[in-house]
Amino acid sequence: MSFDLAFWYEDVPSTAEQALEIYERLGEEGENGVVTSAPEVERFFAEVVKTYGDMTEENLDESPWSASPYGTAEYVIVNISFSRVQEVVPVLEQLAAKHRVSMFDPQNREIIHSHA
Repeated sequence: MSFDLAFWYEDVPSTAEQALEIYERLGEEGENGVVTSAPEVERFFAEVVKTYGDMTEENLDESPWSASPYGTAEYVIVNISFSRVQEVVPVLEQLAAKHRVSMFDPQNREIIHSHA
């Protein structure tokens, strides 16, 4: 089990209902073209990996991830270990705002639209 978040770029902010549909298409179906490719997403993903690293066998105990972060030019999905949620989510929210990507929390069905 993990606490999952998804990030993508939006010109027009989606509603929570629309964001849930987007998330389901991205996460469960692995569909491409659901959201637009954007350099903001790539920069966001690079900074997430720079900040927390990827998940490897060597850093399992230190990593905040329950699975390696997944990113494309369209979206990023992270799976955070529950023990690290309070620490990691605020940082990811700040990075999302910095890179102007939206953050979707499927557990609570909330979308946060970021504007730097």
